[in-house]
Amino acid sequence: MPKQSMLFRGLAMRHRVYGQLDPRVKDWLFIGDPLFPLVVLGSYLMFVYIIGPRYMKNRQPYDLRWAIKVHNLFMVFANAYFFIEFPKAAYCGGYNPLCQGMTYATDPASLRIVELGWWYMLVRTLDLLDTIFFVLRKKNSHITFQHVSHHFCCLFTGHIFLSLGMDGHPWFGVSLNAGIHVVMYTYYFLAALGPHMKPYLWWKKHLTIAQIIQHYLIIFHGIIPYFYDCKYPRFLLNLALPQGLLGLGLFINLYALSYTGKKSWSDIFLQATPCVLSDDNDPMKFKRLQAEQEGLLVGERLKDKHNDFDVKCRAKQIKTN
Repeated sequence: MPKQSMLFRGLAMRHRVYGQLDPRVKDWLFIGDPLFPLVVLGSYLMFVYIIGPRYMKNRQPYDLRWAIKVHNLFMVFANAYFFIEFPKAAYCGGYNPLCQGMTYATDPASLRIVELGWWYMLVRTLDLLDTIFFVLRKKNSHITFQHVSHHFCCLFTGHIFLSLGMDGHPWFGVSLNAGIHVVMYTYYFLAALGPHMKPYLWWKKHLTIAQIIQHYLIIFHGIIPYFYDCKYPRFLLNLALPQGLLGLGLFINLYALSYTGKKSWSDIFLQATPCVLSDDNDPMKFKRLQAEQEGLLVGERLKDKHNDFDVKCRAKQIKTN
């Protein structure tokens, strides 16, 4: 009975969400049903947390430098294209920049906006390759909750927005997000060129600040229809606002950990738990080490220099009297 109840609730939720399908996209590929995000994101999580780590356990990291460079460069140009086309299609086409309702119009200009949204969803799907590269290069410290949840939410909610109505008020945030991705993937591309580029990447901190400002602007712009009725569906506002707040909180936490030296709640929790090394240097496998010589090897929690959300264990000799 509980399983049947959960199934019925799931079907009811699916009907409630996708039963309001935008008639302009009902016959479009990947649209109108949660199958696409469920399959893609389910496969993504399975590979990142189960299949990928098992496959790479006894293998050397893959050298994917050229693949990463090509991917990052493509994403720079793709997002730059959207950053130009989004405002041109929307605000140069008569959108109210402060509060824009949803019209479901079928004129060429409106269909152009929806078409751009479909292509943008596919580009955001390619963002998942960032994590796949981390797994294949055994950069497990980069695979954080902030990283995975951001990619998951962007694709999942983006698919819902595209299915129910891509035009209207959110285009300010979508345009701003495309611009941030241009800067972000430019940084990734330069970093992938090698260590000699490090002196030119001093602006990483400012990129994090820009991402925080982006979320503030999107949130403040997003709540306008709560106070001024411009005929934008309240349901979609209620869906977008929590995602914006989550993204803001994650990036503020990232900034605090990376640049202020302050501890997060996760740091406090981790420091209160024992950290011991495993035989394959995986801190998630808590295996006791044998005492060696005159001391006992235990784990010392360290922040990974590449990512402050994760911690690593390092063997430390504890002297005994």
